[in-house]
Amino acid sequence: MPTLPSFLRPRPRSPPPPSPITTYYLTTPYSSNQQALRSIPSSSHPSEIPSGSLIFSFTHPQLSISKGTSFFLDCIPDPIGFLYHSSFFISKHLSPNNEQGKIEWRHQLIQLELENKDGLAATSGGKIVISLKWIENIMNQVKRNEKSKQSAIKEFKGVLLHELVHTIQHDGFGSTPGWLIESIADYVRLLGKLGPDHWRKSGSGKIEKGYEDGYDIGARFLVWLTTNDPEILDDTSRISYDGGELIPVEYAIQPSQTPTSTATSNDAKPTQYPDPNWNQGYIENHSLNKSKPKHRPGPYPDLIKLIDSRLKFERWDDSWWQEMTGLNLDDLWSSYMAYYGRF
Repeated sequence: MPTLPSFLRPRPRSPPPPSPITTYYLTTPYSSNQQALRSIPSSSHPSEIPSGSLIFSFTHPQLSISKGTSFFLDCIPDPIGFLYHSSFFISKHLSPNNEQGKIEWRHQLIQLELENKDGLAATSGGKIVISLKWIENIMNQVKRNEKSKQSAIKEFKGVLLHELVHTIQHDGFGSTPGWLIESIADYVRLLGKLGPDHWRKSGSGKIEKGYEDGYDIGARFLVWLTTNDPEILDDTSRISYDGGELIPVEYAIQPSQTPTSTATSNDAKPTQYPDPNWNQGYIENHSLNKSKPKHRPGPYPDLIKLIDSRLKFERWDDSWWQEMTGLNLDDLWSSYMAYYGRF
C-alpha cells in the first residue's frame, strides 16, 4: 500500500483547552453563627438556596493557560471576598435605610467571570464579566513600568466595585437614562477612593449637557451635588489608599432575608470608559477658580439614596431633579460649570 504524502496524512488533533474553573461561595443568614462566606464544591451547588443566603460564583481559566488570570489573582487574591464586603459599602451609599447594614439583594446568585473578550467589563442581571484582554493590557503596563502594581490593584478593585453597583442599584424597570446608571456606579467608586488617576477632574465636561457623558464626568457632578468638599476626591495625593480601607471587611453584617432571584437577563451593559487621552472639557492641573461663586445649590446628601429608592417602585422622570433639589437638571449642570469657572 502506497504511503500517503505528509500533507494528506491526518494531523493529530490538539487537545481541547482545559475547562474553566468555577467555585461557588455561600453566605449565611445574619442570625447564623457559621462563617460569613465559605466555598462549596461545584458538585454541591444547591438547587434551593437557603432563605436569607446568597451565592457568589467565580469562573476563570486555569492558571496554567492564562497569565492574565494569574496576574489578576496576584493583585486580588480573594475577589469574591472583596465583592461580598463591598456590597455593604454600596448599600450604605444607595439605601436610605442602611443603619443596620442590611442589603436587599436583587439577585440571589452573583456571578463573576474572567473571559477572553474585547472591551473592559459588562454586567447583566447578577452576572459580572471582566475582560481578560483588559486585564492583560494592565499587566503589560505594569511589566513596562508604565503603571505600578498598586495602581493596577486599585483599578481592578474600582472596576469590580463599579460592576457590583449594577447588580444592586435599581433602574426604574429599565427607564433610567444610561448616563445616570453609569454615573451612580462611578459615584460609589469615587466615594470608595477607587477612581484611577487618569479620570477627569471636577468641573470637566461639555458646557451644554455634559452630564450625558456619564461615568467619571457624571460621577464628579453627583459628588458635587451631594458632598460638602467634592474636590477632596480629585487630589489622589491627599488620599491614603491601602487597597480598600473604605470597604468594611472586618465588621460586615449579613444580608437581610428578602425575596431574591437567580435569574439573569441577556442585555449585558458593557462598561465603556472614555479614552484617557480624550481631552474635551478636561481640566488639567485642576485648581479651584478664585472667582467662582460662593453660593452653590445644595449639597443634597441623600439625593442618590432617594433616587435609587424611588427607582425600585417607579419609572424614571426628569422632573425628579426639580422635586428633590428645586432646580432642573440643566440648571444644576450650569451651576456646576459656573462653580468651576467654566463660563
